[in-house]
This record gives sequence, structure tokens and C-alpha cells, in this order.
Amino acid sequence: MSFRIGLLFVAMALSACVVSSTLIFTEADIEDSINLIANSGFAPYSMMGDKALPGWNIHQDPSTKDAANISLDPLISLKGDSSLKISASNRQITIVSEPFNVRRYGGYYARIMALTDSPEAPQVTLQMVTFREDGKITNRFRQKRKLSGEWDRMTVSAGFLRPGVSWARISVIIPPFKEGSIWVDDAGCWEVHGFKID
Repeated sequence: MSFRIGLLFVAMALSACVVSSTLIFTEADIEDSINLIANSGFAPYSMMGDKALPGWNIHQDPSTKDAANISLDPLISLKGDSSLKISASNRQITIVSEPFNVRRYGGYYARIMALTDSPEAPQVTLQMVTFREDGKITNRFRQKRKLSGEWDRMTVSAGFLRPGVSWARISVIIPPFKEGSIWVDDAGCWEVHGFKID
């Protein structure tokens, strides 16, 4: 009996290794789709505090009001005239988009472009989180990547959303790092597919 149970666990482990999602969208899928992210190119609207970066919220953990390590960089950008620059910090920094509407039967493609000059770059996470109207999380989709000195594309494909889903946000999570900077630009999320309802 214990031999059969052992075989069952081995079969389950092997099947978990080979099962992969067929839900993969690409840049080609966003053609003719509307970007759901406000201020996707991190354009400065003002040099005054809270109004400097509409469409985005920035959180630091542990929490602090000092944001000297986060700035808009007019010298390095991929889209538009500026990018968001995050300089080395001993805090985790999370950049969160304003909410946007999603549909349960929609398929979504989220993207950011990022680069670093840090010799020991941290592993950055792009995440798309979907919510019910009351704010309860329904789904999380994420990709982690160690950045390079070139613009790296990070993407997330999302679909098969749970019942009751109403809205979503994308976020970029940057763990503490000791040297250099990270730049983020050309963010977006597009509804690229509509699943058939049975």
C-alpha cells in the first residue's frame, strides 16, 4: 500500500513539472488595443510632490516619507521624455499603477521595460493583481527577472479570472540593492483576448 502511495506522489510531482500554461500573449497581440495604464511613460506633470507622477503610487517598506532615491529622469528614457529612476536603497520599493477595469472573460498582457547599471542588480518582479469590487484579491500573475544594462522587457499574461473580478493594478517590486540605479519606462496593460463564454 505504501509503495502505491509513493508512486502516486511521484506521478503527481512529475505531472506538476511538465504542466505549463498555454496562456501566453505577446507584443503582437497589443496591436489596435488600448493601453489601460495611465501615464505609461512616466511623464512628469508637475515638479510638486503628489502631482509629479499621476497614474502611479510609490510605496517604500519600511515606510518613509523620504523619497530622495526615487525621481523622474529626463536623460534616460525609452518612451517619451522621461523614465522613473530608482537609486540604490535599503528599502523595498513598490511602484503601483492606478486601478483599471477588467472583465472576467478578458485576456490581458502587462508589460514594463527596465534597465540597471547596478553591478549586483536585484531580481525585480512585475505583478498584475485583480480584485473584486470590494477590494478582495481574486488573482495574482507575476514574473521575476534580474535586469541588465539594456532595456529588458518584463511581461505577464493574465486570464481565466475568477468570478466577481472588477478591477486590477500592475506593480513593480524592487527589493533593496546597494549600488547603482534601476530605470522603469514604457509600462502597459492591454486587453488582448476575449474568452468564449460557454
